[in-house]
Amino acid sequence: MFWLYLTEFVLAMILGAGQFAWPTWLRLFQQPPDLAAILLVIVGLTRGPVEGCWTGLVTALAIGSLGSIPLGGLFVGYMGAGAVLGLLGGRIFPNYIPVVMLVTVAAVPVINAVELLFLPPASLGPWLTGTVSRAVISGLVAAPLVALLRPLMYYLSPASQRQT
Repeated sequence: MFWLYLTEFVLAMILGAGQFAWPTWLRLFQQPPDLAAILLVIVGLTRGPVEGCWTGLVTALAIGSLGSIPLGGLFVGYMGAGAVLGLLGGRIFPNYIPVVMLVTVAAVPVINAVELLFLPPASLGPWLTGTVSRAVISGLVAAPLVALLRPLMYYLSPASQRQT
């Protein structure tokens, strides 16, 4: 179990750094995908609310430490989303990549809306455009990321908690 938590922490740091280092020519309306939210969706849907909340904490720490974003909204947004996704994990089909893509498209605006409460933007129009474009590109990037991360998460899970 320790290795799973350590791997989630390392993945959150790598994906958080990748989110900030995403090439400009691959961005949609100058918005990179929310790679940390994709990890949060994958872990939340497959591992449950406790590990979803843990991953939310780790991803918020990763994004907050790598970028100049206030931590309050990050913690509430990512940890809350991880817990809710963990509660939904038994009710939807986390093994289907299109479901994970759609959940990612829905989760990114919710996380950004929670962050909006802590740090409101000067104008709502650019924030809304950025949020929608970030959700769309995150949903598109979720497919290959799920295909890469699913075997790793399966291998590191305890045998009693593995989903086939």
